[in-house]
Amino acid sequence: MKALILLPFAAALSASTIYSITDLGGLGGASAVGYKINGSGAVIGWAQTTSGAEHGFLSMNGGALQDLSPLLNLDTYANGINASGAIAGTSYVNGQPHGTLWTGSATTDLGAGIFATGINDAGFVIGGNGHAFLLVNGSYQDLGALPGGGWSSASGINNAGTVVGDASTPGGTFRGFIWTPGQGMTALGTLGGDNSHATGINNNGAVIGFASVASGYEHAFVDIGGVMIDLGTLGGGSSFAYGINDGGSVVGYSWLASGQNPHAFLYANGILLDLNSLIPSGSGWELTGAYGINSAGQIVGEGLFHGESRAFLLDPLIGGTAAPEASTAALVAIGLAFVLFAMKRSRAQGGTGFSLCFGASRGLLPRADNRHQCERSSRGRIHWPLRNL
Repeated sequence: MKALILLPFAAALSASTIYSITDLGGLGGASAVGYKINGSGAVIGWAQTTSGAEHGFLSMNGGALQDLSPLLNLDTYANGINASGAIAGTSYVNGQPHGTLWTGSATTDLGAGIFATGINDAGFVIGGNGHAFLLVNGSYQDLGALPGGGWSSASGINNAGTVVGDASTPGGTFRGFIWTPGQGMTALGTLGGDNSHATGINNNGAVIGFASVASGYEHAFVDIGGVMIDLGTLGGGSSFAYGINDGGSVVGYSWLASGQNPHAFLYANGILLDLNSLIPSGSGWELTGAYGINSAGQIVGEGLFHGESRAFLLDPLIGGTAAPEASTAALVAIGLAFVLFAMKRSRAQGGTGFSLCFGASRGLLPRADNRHQCERSSRGRIHWPLRNL
């Protein structure tokens, strides 16, 4: 019965408008990237300025971008934001990375040679400086490396203080890791290939990232309780996951069978969907990457708007300010039936329920659909692993 419900649900979902889209604008330059979003709808990322520098930004509820470093002609990147609006990122001073914390109108330099990549609601900051680190109340904790490896970097942290990231191995490969205060650093597996990379973790402990498969391509994954689930692709060889909310919905991007621009995806309830099929047709947008999703289902990322690189914000029509179309209303009925059935079945089997989130790092990506080769990151962009952290 579940399969019979799922099939029409997937078909309807893949052809329906269920998100409105907002162009977040820019800072005067040619490109912008929306990277993360908190529960209040505050969006962070970076955008090119008129001088050609890239500056971290903050946008409140789809409003105009606020430049986090308007008086500086240097590159800054906002990588993580917590519930209080504190932002962690990286600034480049004379070409040297400095971990940076933005809180209200104050900017704090966390030190040279440091990349800050995330922050949780308690204000714990993570990042890398050759080794993954955790910064708590001004005190740095070196999270170490995997046995025999020399490099690690953190990329995600949840409110329990569990950290995920990447680390090198003695054989020259890379593995995603999970770090906890009690167990230290533990390596994740792969999907049949040599490498894996963890990019985020939610408050329920579900880890996302991407891992190599036997063919050498890389697929997005979600790891739940040590079981790594291959999310597949949108037809191309590789896919990459970068954002997860507490309901378990995952966003990222995937290459297509055509080998053209990658497309942003949403993965929910076992279905991988092209986000371009869920926005109004004729919008002028091609969504090429999604990097953040909050528990309200709002999604941020980057795309091409009439051919120009822009940051976007997606708001679910269901429960939002936009009125659902008639076709969307039908979709809601199908979706709700599926949810109710799944919740009943999950609880009957001893589960905690079922979550449906269809309504409610760091630059552009590899440019060809070949076997993804991780490369040394430049200025903290989204080429994983971040070898220079």
